[in-house]
Amino acid sequence: MSTEVNGDRGSVTPTPHQQPYANGNGTTKPVPGARQKIKVEITSDAICPFCILGLRYLQQAIATAQSSDPSSPLAHLDFELEFKPYLLDPTLTREPIDKREKYESRFGKEKFAKMEEMMQEKARKVGINLVYDGPVSSTHDYHRVLHAAYAKGGQDIQLPLAERLFSGYFEHQRDPGSRTWLAQEAVASGVFSSIEEANQFFQSDTYDAEVKQGYLAARKLGIAGVPFFVFEGKWAVSGAQPPEAFLDIFEELVKCGCGRTNGAEARSQTASTETQNGERPAALQAGQNGNGATCGDTNAMVCG
Repeated sequence: MSTEVNGDRGSVTPTPHQQPYANGNGTTKPVPGARQKIKVEITSDAICPFCILGLRYLQQAIATAQSSDPSSPLAHLDFELEFKPYLLDPTLTREPIDKREKYESRFGKEKFAKMEEMMQEKARKVGINLVYDGPVSSTHDYHRVLHAAYAKGGQDIQLPLAERLFSGYFEHQRDPGSRTWLAQEAVASGVFSSIEEANQFFQSDTYDAEVKQGYLAARKLGIAGVPFFVFEGKWAVSGAQPPEAFLDIFEELVKCGCGRTNGAEARSQTASTETQNGERPAALQAGQNGNGATCGDTNAMVCG
């Protein structure tokens, strides 16, 4: 598959000749006036500030699209979001450590202070009060409970839980690996009916294998930084792209008829993200100028 560079954002846009997504009923084409559903798989981690920024930018783009003039195809799009697991720092254990000390040790106090100020300014613009104090530990259980949330109720349960957990870690100094806290938030989000049920989940190995398979799937896909967004298993974009970049992708998806009539089941791939013919999605690589920034690369800012 070929791509063409979108020079103003440092991203790559799929060329129009790529084949539309085909499901069991043949190629899906947009129907005038009908709502179309777009599946978005978001590979991310709890401790990645660009992941919460990327989610906010995506949500802004979705709101803009859906509030478009009714004559625009973008106004007739619905979205199904699903979070996929990624371990940004596999060296973390269940024993929490001080987040600020970790970053100051890694970057030095002076450099970290500048990074912190820059990231907090980015976060404020989307309504996030980013705080770099508090504990951090392994996020494996975080990914297990997010998987349980999607299994229980899809986006309707998983997305609110993901937002609660992002806010807890980045704004309220909560430990992303604390089973006590994760259990409380999971019950509040409707994943479990009681704390007792949540505790039983964490004491078991439920979804342990599935989440580990998700880590492997991310590596096989070549994901080296998060967030990483895959649209309809076909096209992908790396990093916290601005809302305008997501809107460009929505327009391309409409052109190729890559969505499906609302009400049909959105496509979900657990083990890998590929098109029907076995090809990987066309990657839309992020620029290095601050737009589309990711956690996980060598220049990552206060991530992991």
